[in-house]
Amino acid sequence: MSKSKKNGRVEFLRFIFALGILFFHIHKRFAVNGNIEIGNTGLYFFNHGYIGVEFFFLVSGYLLAMGAYSKRTLSTEFIGTETAQMIWKKIKNVFPYHLFAMILTVAVNGYFLEHTVKGRVAYAIDSWASLFFVQIFGFDSSWANKLTWYLDVWLVVTFMFWYFLRKHYEVFAKIVCPLLALFVLGFMAHEYTSIAGIDEWTGHFYKCFLRGFAEMALGCSAFSLTRQLNKIEFTAAGKKILAVLEAVCYIIVFAYAVTAMPTKYSFLILFIMCLGLILTFSNVNPGHKLFDKPIFSWCGKMSLLIYLNQFYAIRLVQSLLPQISFPAKVVACTAVTFVGANICDLVVGFFNKRKPLQKLMIQQ
Repeated sequence: MSKSKKNGRVEFLRFIFALGILFFHIHKRFAVNGNIEIGNTGLYFFNHGYIGVEFFFLVSGYLLAMGAYSKRTLSTEFIGTETAQMIWKKIKNVFPYHLFAMILTVAVNGYFLEHTVKGRVAYAIDSWASLFFVQIFGFDSSWANKLTWYLDVWLVVTFMFWYFLRKHYEVFAKIVCPLLALFVLGFMAHEYTSIAGIDEWTGHFYKCFLRGFAEMALGCSAFSLTRQLNKIEFTAAGKKILAVLEAVCYIIVFAYAVTAMPTKYSFLILFIMCLGLILTFSNVNPGHKLFDKPIFSWCGKMSLLIYLNQFYAIRLVQSLLPQISFPAKVVACTAVTFVGANICDLVVGFFNKRKPLQKLMIQQ
């Protein structure tokens, strides 16, 4: 991997997987009778595109472990304060984008799903738990923008893991995390037969928490494995072979996303994706420098914006253009999502730069 701040290949893949998630939700909304096949090819329009969320969680776990490892020589005397400050910083960074998408999603859903002012107000109020990242704990809420479950789980697992990564990195990242991943994923495979699903209630929390918890643990383990891989001096031929292996891993993942492969294989696909991610983050791919360009940083930034702003876009197309063909709906949903994502970026950028609310409320 190059010395640039971000890995361009990872940022590009985040963008591609974000599109896959968007297409999955389009497919899910408009596939009335089963899966939508692309011609007679045996390929389906991202009927398993949800697998992109797994990539987000693996990357989140990887970066979490990398952040903790970079601070391993620093004191942990005030680890509680450090953890609280770290989580608060993450919330401040992501909340404005989340808030923009939530406001539009609640407004659009409320307008089209409810037919009275009272109903729309109640719908907005009932979205409070989703707004404040606590839906996954079981609070009764409309969960207007279900996509926020990823943020909920990411923040909670980060909050839980940071202490152990900072205080006991060697044991937690190299022993506890792989075991946590295997035990939790094994339990899910036995009980649910699929890694997919968000709102199944386990009795203590939603299934999606187990999903993110296990995958971030696996991502933490991936960081340790990548460090070991980077210590090996590969030949030019060896690097090319590993580059091919990396490509094959993602080809298999994308093949799963667009085929009718049984969902029980989603767990195997997750491990294949993890292997691909280890190779992507490593410095063994001879073509990694090709991705050290600003466009790929933009791709990484857009991935979150695409992810957050797709539900209201799909609802608008579904409600306003119900008679158009499925391909036209795909184009329309994608276009509205990108427009919303860019407006979100502009609005949040304005508030971050000008800070009008901070100037209004706090003495400068």
